[in-house]
Amino acid sequence: MKLRVLVIQHDDLSPLGAIAEHFSSDGIAPEIIEPHRGEKFPKLDHFDILVLLGGQMEVWQEQDHRWLVPEKAVIRHWVNDLDKPLLGICLGHQLLADALGGRVAKANRGEAAVTNIQFTDAGVNHPLYAGFGKSKRAISWHGSEVTTVPPHAVVLGHTSDCATSCFVAGSAAVGVQYHVEATGWQTDAWAATPDGAQHLVQLHGEKGVPLVQKVMADAKPELLINSRRFYENFMQLARNTLAR
Repeated sequence: MKLRVLVIQHDDLSPLGAIAEHFSSDGIAPEIIEPHRGEKFPKLDHFDILVLLGGQMEVWQEQDHRWLVPEKAVIRHWVNDLDKPLLGICLGHQLLADALGGRVAKANRGEAAVTNIQFTDAGVNHPLYAGFGKSKRAISWHGSEVTTVPPHAVVLGHTSDCATSCFVAGSAAVGVQYHVEATGWQTDAWAATPDGAQHLVQLHGEKGVPLVQKVMADAKPELLINSRRFYENFMQLARNTLAR
């Protein structure tokens, strides 16, 4: 079955990245919409999987980004009514939590580094993380975080600075605070923005930008392998859910 994928992209610096390559290798051509450019949400019954990407805005900035209101309605309908597979990344993870009744707020300490995702018992035993053992490394880059997951959602992993690095709601609605899609050019682009550079300096000192860029570059081969394994696990979870 050729899966039909809808991707919601929130800004130019947060595209599908490595996930686009994974889709392409499987012969999947997702439809990408950009609500921040005024594009309208299509009819959801044409799609099997929904992907929510990252972005520089906050989930509570509905006055500045009016499209956040209908997007949250889309998420609620997708999960509560359709119960189809969803992957939310960074901002998408936060939007998923917020839309379903969780809470998102400024983090006590944000993240912008290669982090170690420690899995909970539920995460270790969840098919999403099959083959990873008790932890995996990933790129985390955020200043806000999910402080309360939605009712009935299950936390699958955390880092030393983020209590909810990933969670699952419904049958297969997955939120990951970290970036399974990030490639080298994306993190370099984030670091090149004034806010991104300031974020790195605040977290890692005056040499934070070159320090983190080197760590991410060195970790890239491992991170791409982790990205592919995560993708394969998610797609298998999606197929199993859709075949019910």
